Amino acid sequence: MRRIVWMLAIGGLLGVPMNPGFAQTGASATGDKSPATTPKRYVRYYSAGGAAAANTPTTAPRAKNYAELFDTPAATAEEVIQAEYEAGLEAKASYTIQPVRATDDSARPFPAAGPAATAEPAPQGHRLTEPISIEPSVDEAAPAPRGNVTVAPRATAATEPVAAPVAVAEAGSLPPNVTVEWVRTGTMNVGQECTCDLIVENTGGSAATQVDVEAHFPATVRLLSAEPHPDVARGHLGWSFDSLAAGAKRVIHIRMKPLQAGDVATEAHVRFTSARQTTFSVAEPKLAVKLDGPEQVQVGEPASYMVSISNPGTGIASNVQLEAAIPEGLEHSRGERLLMDVGSLNPGETRQVRLALVAVTGGPQAIQVQARAESGLVQNASGEVTVIAPSLAVKLDGPGLRYLGRQATYTLHVHNDGAAGTDNVRLMHRVPDGFEFVSADRGARFDETTGLVNWFLGRLEPGQSLEAHVTLVAKKAGSHQHLTRATSENGATSDARITTNVEGTSSLVMEIADLDDPVETGSETAYEIRVKNEGSAAASNVGVACELADGMKFLKASVPVEHLEQEGVIIFQPVGKVAPGETVTYRVHVRGEKSGNMRFRCRLSSESIAEPLTLDELTKFYGE
Repeated sequence: MRRIVWMLAIGGLLGVPMNPGFAQTGASATGDKSPATTPKRYVRYYSAGGAAAANTPTTAPRAKNYAELFDTPAATAEEVIQAEYEAGLEAKASYTIQPVRATDDSARPFPAAGPAATAEPAPQGHRLTEPISIEPSVDEAAPAPRGNVTVAPRATAATEPVAAPVAVAEAGSLPPNVTVEWVRTGTMNVGQECTCDLIVENTGGSAATQVDVEAHFPATVRLLSAEPHPDVARGHLGWSFDSLAAGAKRVIHIRMKPLQAGDVATEAHVRFTSARQTTFSVAEPKLAVKLDGPEQVQVGEPASYMVSISNPGTGIASNVQLEAAIPEGLEHSRGERLLMDVGSLNPGETRQVRLALVAVTGGPQAIQVQARAESGLVQNASGEVTVIAPSLAVKLDGPGLRYLGRQATYTLHVHNDGAAGTDNVRLMHRVPDGFEFVSADRGARFDETTGLVNWFLGRLEPGQSLEAHVTLVAKKAGSHQHLTRATSENGATSDARITTNVEGTSSLVMEIADLDDPVETGSETAYEIRVKNEGSAAASNVGVACELADGMKFLKASVPVEHLEQEGVIIFQPVGKVAPGETVTYRVHVRGEKSGNMRFRCRLSSESIAEPLTLDELTKFYGE
């Protein structure tokens, strides 16, 4: 028996092209697998004359998904400071895309599909109740998909960040490949029944789904029956199978009767879909920041810090920036707020940035740094350094009250209460306007132009103290502030102040003079009383009272104020104010009425003196 076979296969091994977008981007999370890709529809046309070209529908490549740069603005210095790196030798890797065979097991994360299923036995036939009219349809052909590719790393010495490798894997070892084959089982004679088989077989490595088979016959044959019964029997015969396992086949038995001699050109079409599943390795970049530096430095010495920025994650940390806040006690040449571009960090890579600082102020100083990268990565670190510096404490002692013209001595104490010695210790005392410089010890120099008294004390060890003295004289009444300052070469400074109030004081002096002595009995004589304020302040409510001895008779008084005489006592009305240097004169006229030595007594009182001042004048009266 002669056997004629028409067999056309679907374009060899099918592969899924890799989306080029995934070779460029890293991953942003870990642990999840991507869902199965959308099933692709393949259409194949077979005819007795040969195979039509295959056509594979394509999809647009996936767009890149980059996280935006962390967009919180930072207060920075006037310009971005480029980092100074102290990185060691680091091994890096670059990755290239290399095509591999679809049968290469290294490209498959899953095992190959199981053995092909055996063909199912054909069920009992169904006779066609009436001949069908043959109207072949015209469909477009689709090309076969390209071979499979994967991403493989190749170790090189690279200097630029590279994309992490992306593994592309498939659920089955090979894509499905469904073929149809016509097989004649006997001779064909005009008017006689004959049979032929349409064999549908999956020669691929994975199952095909939604398999649709169409058989087209010319008008020169009459179809009698088909087993299994066709789902479509109008214009052509059609069968639909939900799935066809890898290696499985379905045999369709067709009975027909040729109506005329010649070639019978039959045509078979097959359509099917394949489900492809891919797993992507998702990487996660991370940031870690470490701050290393001295714990203790002397003032004026370097206090540089090394900032280590590393990526302990599995993905690339892109566009890494470092911001540093410098405290007032430390100094950087570019300012107090620095922003540095570090670049991108590969997984496991560490870069170092050196902060060149100098200690300028004593005490604990805290440094704050923050590293940022794309995808919102932020890490903070801080460090503290204790700056050891001499600390000067100055104290000023002196009187709080001085009267005009009186001297005042001030004592200046300076003490190094810091942890380090200091050189070039100097003292300064400013003489206020109400005082004049008299003298100073320890070789001090007085500058009349600036009114400053300056001492050079040299070096002070920790805990050591020194004293200096200055003597001034009060020249102007009022409240006057004295300022003392101690300084050293390391910038240590201490101030002390004291206020001295300068007041004037009244100083009343009283004098009594008898104009005649001795005095003849019965004659008139006079006493002159002079009250003078020799002080620096006015005397208030100055009062004078005179007491006459027994044998004296009051006659009159020549005074600038009212007076009252009563029983030998003359009381004068108080003078409201006697200015410094002013003199008030009183004259009292009396007559002696008996002989002998008689005492004329005056009493002076004022608000400026605590107790009255009493003064006597003795006069001799004589008779015949």
